[in-house]
Amino acid sequence: MPMEKSIKSDSMRKAQVPVSCHVCNGSGAKWKCEEFDVFMCRACKEKVHGKLKCSQGHAVASINDIQDTLADSNEVPSEIITSVLNSYTTSVPTVSYLECSSDDIVYILYNVKLTECVFIKGKLLKASLKVLQTYPLPMLNFTLNRNDEVIFTNISSEKESPIRMISSSDEIRTVMDPNPMQITTLHVNIYNELMIGLREQGPAFPVRDLSVRQIAIFGSDYQRTINLEKDTKGRKLFSYPSFIRTDSENVLYVADLDTLDFTGRLLAVNRTERLKFSYRGPPSLGVFCPHSFAITPIDNIVLLDNLNNALHVLNSNGILLALQSLLKLNIVIASALCIDNERHLLIGCRGVDGQNGKVHVVKIADRFM
Repeated sequence: MPMEKSIKSDSMRKAQVPVSCHVCNGSGAKWKCEEFDVFMCRACKEKVHGKLKCSQGHAVASINDIQDTLADSNEVPSEIITSVLNSYTTSVPTVSYLECSSDDIVYILYNVKLTECVFIKGKLLKASLKVLQTYPLPMLNFTLNRNDEVIFTNISSEKESPIRMISSSDEIRTVMDPNPMQITTLHVNIYNELMIGLREQGPAFPVRDLSVRQIAIFGSDYQRTINLEKDTKGRKLFSYPSFIRTDSENVLYVADLDTLDFTGRLLAVNRTERLKFSYRGPPSLGVFCPHSFAITPIDNIVLLDNLNNALHVLNSNGILLALQSLLKLNIVIASALCIDNERHLLIGCRGVDGQNGKVHVVKIADRFM
């Protein structure tokens, strides 16, 4: 979907965010069903939602009484990136995942073609990306612990997909194996706890009543401490947790996919299994694909919507603060985000016209950092 059709703007100065009914697509939505995560006008609330047997007992609140995902006004600023500081060409076709260590080492994973997975450890110099080491590992996902050791898991088509670690001396060892569950994503928080997205064996979709979709939290000793699967009302929290990050208060932010086409929502969940908010983007945007995101030092969420090639900035209550297209900055097919030690945002992209993928270093507006 071209960005010009998805985000209606006047020279990208303002992004319109109307409150539309998710049922009839009309304007004037005043109600939200927390269970279905939909906004409704009064007619659809009464004539559609109110008459569904499956919706009986659902909590329906006025959008004036809840902290929903829309900005307080009908317009939000469109400037998130104030300048592009540098751009680097990598040695892989796509930057699938991107992380920065505390000593400014950059880690890049390419895993679009499962037979050609490459994991790169490098350094961003003034003129180029210096590759320090390349690992031909069949990685699904990776994260860094507090000692800047790489924790990763294999792609699910491998016969064995335990969680392994690349130590500071480049030794690879297995640290745990969640078999028979399949791993969907990994993250280590500021307390060195390992958070793992898990699902049952078999097809990822559709999600059925007996499907197991959860996030397990393990201590630094790799002993499970918390299991997040259902909310306080016993309902499934996740469909397919594909990306996890945490803020300074240890709230979990999860990119949760609806289908294999990567559409979905951003969830904020605390450790007591309470859903803090659910964000699906402004209704005017259409399809929303929360692929990657980074948490700023003041706990704002910079989220990459990769289908629309746009950045969203939310505060910790899920309120949309800004929305910006990346096209006019010549940042195309963005696929990964992270924040470095200098508080710059790194954006990994897929290559175009046969070129390799790029990493763009950009400055984010100070009010978001």
